[in-house]
Amino acid sequence: MDTEHGTTDEVGDIDEALESFWRRAVFRAKINHVPSYFGPTPLEVIRPPAWAFGTTAAESDDFLRNLVDGRTTAIAGSLRDYQSEGGQLPEVGELGIVVDGHDQPAALVVISEVLTVPYAEVDSATTVVEGSGFASDTAMLVQRLSVLHSA
Repeated sequence: MDTEHGTTDEVGDIDEALESFWRRAVFRAKINHVPSYFGPTPLEVIRPPAWAFGTTAAESDDFLRNLVDGRTTAIAGSLRDYQSEGGQLPEVGELGIVVDGHDQPAALVVISEVLTVPYAEVDSATTVVEGSGFASDTAMLVQRLSVLHSA
């Protein structure tokens, strides 16, 4: 059976890989620090969303490599784009699993800071910008990311 992202078996394999990565990351990133008599914490139970940055597998792999190595510390996009999608804006403390260009989980990250700054003030040395052709005064949403665990 085919799905939007591959066969049912491929989707199952990806989900299994995400779950396995998440279980390891919970311990290695010390998210499970609450004593067991309180029961599992929501951070332990609910797997965060998985995402990749880039439009090709090579771009996703490059982003991930630079993120894990510390050369990339933030992502940015037009604030207008975030608002037009109708979703909630990112918040400090949100977790995510970054996958490589082949949908394999590779890093657990947390948003450590969310800023709105003009494009001219985005640190292009450490921030990857989604999109191009921005005017210097375009409002940009910058998400600083901290890697909690990498595979």
